[in-house]
Amino acid sequence: MRTFIVLIPLSGNRDARKQSELIENYNFKIGGAVQATALDVQKNVIELIDDNTYDLSEIEVEPITDFMDRVNNQEFNSDDYFMSYVNA
Repeated sequence: MRTFIVLIPLSGNRDARKQSELIENYNFKIGGAVQATALDVQKNVIELIDDNTYDLSEIEVEPITDFMDRVNNQEFNSDDYFMSYVNA
């Protein structure tokens, strides 16, 4: 099981907070994959929260280790997102 960070853009999405809370600590079972990828998780996240209200294609998903590197390298602006985490 791997932990992934999910970044839901605020731009044009008034429900980003509700969506991030909905998926928080969700455990996805990704079938057929030896190890889940960020793309696998992104597809499952979008499927879980999609209510046909917003374009969710801009949701970003990355393994927690990659996200930590991005933050530590000061390459991430948290003002633009609501964040959550999931496992797969």
